[in-house]
Order: sequence, then C-alpha cells, then structure tokens
Amino acid sequence: MRRHLGDGALAGLAGGAALALVLVLAGEPTIGQAITLEQRAHPGEAGHEMFSRGTQQFGGVLASLVWGLGLGLVFAVAYFVLRRHLATGSDWRAAVTLAGVGFLTVNLVPFLKYPGNPPGVGDPATIGRRTTLYLLMVAWSAVSTAAAWRAARWLDTRGRADHLRLPAVAGLYVALAVIGWAALPGSPDVVAAPATLVWHFRLTSLGGTAAFWAVAGTVFGWRRLSATGQAPFKSLRTPATPSDV
Repeated sequence: MRRHLGDGALAGLAGGAALALVLVLAGEPTIGQAITLEQRAHPGEAGHEMFSRGTQQFGGVLASLVWGLGLGLVFAVAYFVLRRHLATGSDWRAAVTLAGVGFLTVNLVPFLKYPGNPPGVGDPATIGRRTTLYLLMVAWSAVSTAAAWRAARWLDTRGRADHLRLPAVAGLYVALAVIGWAALPGSPDVVAAPATLVWHFRLTSLGGTAAFWAVAGTVFGWRRLSATGQAPFKSLRTPATPSDV
C-alpha cells in the first residue's frame, strides 16, 4: 500500500503540473480579460488589489500541485481497492481506465451541469450556494458511477456478452446522470460577460482537468508496470498479484 501511495503522489504531482501548464498557457489570457472587465465595471476597486497578478499566478500553480497531490493519493487508494475487480491483467490499462472514469465522474459530468466561470464573473454572494450545488453534482456522479459499476459486475457474473452488457451499463449511467441534472437547480448566477470569453475559460478549465487525468493515469500506470515487472501494454485475463500488498 505504501508503494501505491508513493506512486499516487508522484502521478498526482505530474498531473497537477500538466493542469497548471494548460491553465497558464491557455487560460491566463482569458483570466486577464475577465479581470480587466471586472475593473472596468468597478473602477473604484481597481487600486485595492491585495496580491499582484504574478503572485496570483504562482498561487494558482501551487494550488494545482497541491490539488493534484491530494487527488493522486485518493486515486492510489481507489486503485488499490478496485484493482482485483478490474478485468485486465495489465496494470497500465487498469490505471488508464480508472483515470478515465475519474475524469468522467469528478469533472465532465459535473461540468455539464455547472460549468465554471472566470474570476470576477458572477455574484460573490452566491459562491457558497454554487459550491454546494457543484459538490452535490459530484456526489451524485460518484453514486451513478458506483451503480453502473455494480450493474456491470452483476451482468458479467451472469455471462452477458460485452455487446449487451456495455450498452446497458452506459445507458444506466447516462440515465442516472440525467436524473441528477434534472433534479438539481440551475446556477443561481446570470452571466453577463461575453459568451466567447466565458466559454473559452470553461473549455480551457475542462481541458486542464483532462490533461491532469491523462498524465496522472499514465504516470501511475508506468509506475505500477515497473513495480510488478510487466511489459507495457501487456494484457492478461487474470490480474497480476501486487508484490507489495
């Protein structure tokens, strides 16, 4: 377990660095435009900036690394618990598959209901409510993923073929996600900023989280391959037994 956590920490830091790189290179121009619009809308507050933009950028990079480290450790624990239930002998494929599920559950499905806004866009008084709604959507997405996974295992034990089992599981997950989207209220804010600016920021943020999961899953998979002595992309039906459990 200790080795899994070390691999998860390294993978999370690498993914956090990828996230920070995307946000700095692709998201920073949009954030700068949003801040400029906010200062124009509230000219009397423009001179009261507590931290310089450079300090804020450094803080954003640091936050990405810390967030990545924490999520990497959670990923390692999830991998350790679920590995024996994944129908592949390749630790590479298991790690990449779990990372894809993580992106879908933690980021993509909640994003489709509550996409983020650039700094200065939205009413600051609604931050608490927006955060609560977003976390509720994340929790519902996790429940949907768990239900779909249990359904997949149940169908597998009954010998259902992949061409029947996979569409059924995907349909169940989509149906549960749609229930969550319909049941939860919409965002309490009316976004008045230019749509191009807002959606560029949103898609950049989504791309950053995709980069995080891609890099974290890849690094973790390679680390597990080196720990178990597997060849890259090796696929066996029976999972390899971790030597460090």
